[in-house]
Amino acid sequence: MTTRLTRRDLLKASGAALAALSVGRPAHAQAPKPGGTFVSAQTTEATGLDPQLVPAFSRSRRSPMMYNQLVRFDAEMTPVPELAESWQISPDGLTWTFKLREGVRFHDGQELTSADVKFTFDRLFEKSPGKSDFIAVDRVEPTGRYGVKFLTKEPFAGLLAALGGFWGFILSEAGIKKHGDLNTAALGTGPFMLQDWKVEQQMVLKRHPHYFKKGLPHVDEVILRIIPDEANIVAALRTGQIHHAFLEDNKNFNLLKDEKTLTGYRSSRLGYDFLNINASRGPLRDVRVRQAISWAVDRSQVLRVAASGFGRLTAPATAPMKQWQLPEEQWMRYYRPDLDRAKKLMADAGQAGGFTVKLGVIPTFPTMVLGAPVVAAQLKRIGITAEIENVEYAVWIKRWLAKDFDLTMNTTPGYADPDTAFFRALHSTKGQNWNSWSVPELDSLMEEGRRTLDQKKRKDIYDRVQILILENVPHLWLFSADTIDFTQASVKGFKQHPMTLLYGFEGVSLDRA
Repeated sequence: MTTRLTRRDLLKASGAALAALSVGRPAHAQAPKPGGTFVSAQTTEATGLDPQLVPAFSRSRRSPMMYNQLVRFDAEMTPVPELAESWQISPDGLTWTFKLREGVRFHDGQELTSADVKFTFDRLFEKSPGKSDFIAVDRVEPTGRYGVKFLTKEPFAGLLAALGGFWGFILSEAGIKKHGDLNTAALGTGPFMLQDWKVEQQMVLKRHPHYFKKGLPHVDEVILRIIPDEANIVAALRTGQIHHAFLEDNKNFNLLKDEKTLTGYRSSRLGYDFLNINASRGPLRDVRVRQAISWAVDRSQVLRVAASGFGRLTAPATAPMKQWQLPEEQWMRYYRPDLDRAKKLMADAGQAGGFTVKLGVIPTFPTMVLGAPVVAAQLKRIGITAEIENVEYAVWIKRWLAKDFDLTMNTTPGYADPDTAFFRALHSTKGQNWNSWSVPELDSLMEEGRRTLDQKKRKDIYDRVQILILENVPHLWLFSADTIDFTQASVKGFKQHPMTLLYGFEGVSLDRA
């Protein structure tokens, strides 16, 4: 939850312990003013808009403006009704039945029905990189015009998290038939309709006049501008040329926090920055080498440089995943650098002389650009030469999906449930297996966690999962940066979300339209 503090409160607060804060002018309760154009800026363009086919952070952030999910996770990471107004699970845990809202309209005026939900998930199961989030689902069946049931092969505790996650946005069958895919078009039920998109310049979205949430959105139009250099975004905020920006480079928080015309927001992020390790490449196949990398990297230093200290080190279950967290003493011991231990592991693996790898970076992601040289310098101390390679975003996505990398800096918006957080990423045969690795014991535990509905038993399972992850090092959880947004003081109703998806735009209004 984001709270508002005075500047004096801010100076008293400890950044390391801060869960959420906002600085700037205090808000005054008032009825939202309708109308106006809300202008937001970002450094990074979306590589495509199709909510099922594009596995990019830049896509997922934009999807809630044009699409809705059956279930949404609120700021406390609790599942709440969205397109489904209610749901129930059968006593055997194998059937989930959802009651759809009636009268929900797609952007073309057609009513949402169970047929669209079935179409959405049939397409997802066939074509989407996210299908492994739903691998436990056998099929989706309509139960009348406004009902749909998910029949699972086994009890599936992560279903709600999958529905409310990266891939669960509901599509229009008519939209797919019209456009073929939705990479450059959009036809959803969301608060805004795509009007125009000039790639690498700006995206223009108009208010959906028949949005099912009465009275929303408040503004008539949203413009998303692409400004690759964040210094220019900072200048545009100061001069009032834009209403909002999500800061990628956290050090800019200090440049803007005292501006009287701006309101700043800072809160804990569900996602995290990490170092992908391809366990199918040369010496990286050896778990001892991966463990050596983990003991060599000083995550605290990476956090200080890459995110200017605005964030925290994190276990595999991040801070907003409150009910799944490990006690800090259990995971922090893996994060204290130990060069002697790292060098011994390298020697035991027959790599005392070291080796050379490529370290990928997306140039438009500041935490990657700033963090990579720190990681490279730390690996050099144990004989690993990491040659930094800047890779254009769309090319990076293709390489990453093809697992064509040695090491790469990476970031994720995070996941509400440990099943969605770990299964797709790490299961060696049923997941996407981001790191081309295999730990059979971990596979078995993740499968057990997926089919266990009892909360306490699941917690015990995922505690063990996290320890196994830290011991076997598929990738390095580097840090979880704070989410930082700034708006003009004239902007009312903006809310951050732990996933950093742009859910908050539907409630935004402008004092001066």
